[in-house]
Amino acid sequence: MSFFTRRSYIRIASYLIALFAVVIAFAIINTNSMRSYKTRLEASYQQSLGELSGCLEVVNTDLNKSLYSNSPKELYSLSRDLYAQCQTAKNAVSRLPVSQLELGNVYKFLSQASDYAQYISSEIESGKKITPAQHKTLYTLLGYAEKFSKAADDMVSLSQSGAKITDGAVKSTADISTSALDVNFSDGAKTFESFPTLLYDGPFSDQVLNKKSELVSHSDVKTKDECRKIVADMLEVRKARVVFASDDKSKLPCYTFRCGRYTVSVTKQGGYIKSILYSGAVTSNAITESNAQNIAKRFLESIGFENMEASYYSVESNICTVNFAYVHNGMYCYSDLIKCGIALDSGKVVSLDSATYLTNHTQRNNFSSDISAKAAQKNLSPYLTVNSVKKCVIPKENGKEVQCWEFLCTGKDTGEDALIYVNSKSGEEEDIMLLLYTDGGTLVK
Repeated sequence: MSFFTRRSYIRIASYLIALFAVVIAFAIINTNSMRSYKTRLEASYQQSLGELSGCLEVVNTDLNKSLYSNSPKELYSLSRDLYAQCQTAKNAVSRLPVSQLELGNVYKFLSQASDYAQYISSEIESGKKITPAQHKTLYTLLGYAEKFSKAADDMVSLSQSGAKITDGAVKSTADISTSALDVNFSDGAKTFESFPTLLYDGPFSDQVLNKKSELVSHSDVKTKDECRKIVADMLEVRKARVVFASDDKSKLPCYTFRCGRYTVSVTKQGGYIKSILYSGAVTSNAITESNAQNIAKRFLESIGFENMEASYYSVESNICTVNFAYVHNGMYCYSDLIKCGIALDSGKVVSLDSATYLTNHTQRNNFSSDISAKAAQKNLSPYLTVNSVKKCVIPKENGKEVQCWEFLCTGKDTGEDALIYVNSKSGEEEDIMLLLYTDGGTLVK
């Protein structure tokens, strides 16, 4: 006699089917959870890798500037920033699968560079100057910084093109030995943990963020219709074609208009053109960068921005963007900058940004100095060759301006060019800018 009826078989089969369904559902949920976790982990890895790449680029720049500096004040500032960037980079490395990415040596480099930044700072604070041996060590660190920065950039490019860090498809291809870094600089190094950053009168102080434009605030108020005519005259079209778009009530209040593919903002006071944007594509390049600079200069003069001289330019997507500085009696005023973009196919103006000029432009005294350019040059690093010199005024982080001698130099050991700014009164270094020559033009950092 059978112990199982037909109904029992059906009931058991139902239980087994239900159990099987639960198992499948659990497997699906678990797979989806794993996939979701892997996606979040990949995003975290890519973010950390991008942060590491950015920090290594700044470390590279700070070390490069340290090679060119001959000012204790500037070196101290660079050392502080170098230390901070190394710490941030080390945090980024700690969030990455170091062995898998083959980045083990980068942590050692960052530790050594961080220690050396502290060491240099303590030496400067005690009144000492950089010795030839210390300069050589900086140069050695720079060499590693360049290699690690390139390796990180290459890995970022790989991940952006679709390679997954979680799949092991991203790793450093650079075989970089760090045997030359087997030196400990920690002894006597001073940390910056108690540095009074909250009291620092830097670029984020209220005085700078809330700066009022002297030029615009002392100008006559224009009506909306007057501003529309300014746009029409600039574009050489009938005023009826210019359509009001919006009312900008920012620090530089503007009326914004549209005409075809153009969007143009005009200040309510003074009627100055603050910005121009062109939405059309530029598909070819029929004119040279030199012609583009001349076209941009003539255009600026036609809309009231006179005495502007091109300082550098860049080319991207067949648009030549020229950076202009205002020149006052032979003195370049680097606070008063305007960027103007020229289409290389037609020579049309396709972009303009004059906000920096409108915010900072003011009547200035003529250039004066307590030391000659020749005397100021003696304060430069002996590792530099001077190519040319200019009179200029530069903005500082606290919102003030300083008159300087600008020296265009070439590093004797790196072969790279840099702009060194020496205070025309005190003879101290005020700033260093590294020149980057690319296929698209000359940039600074």
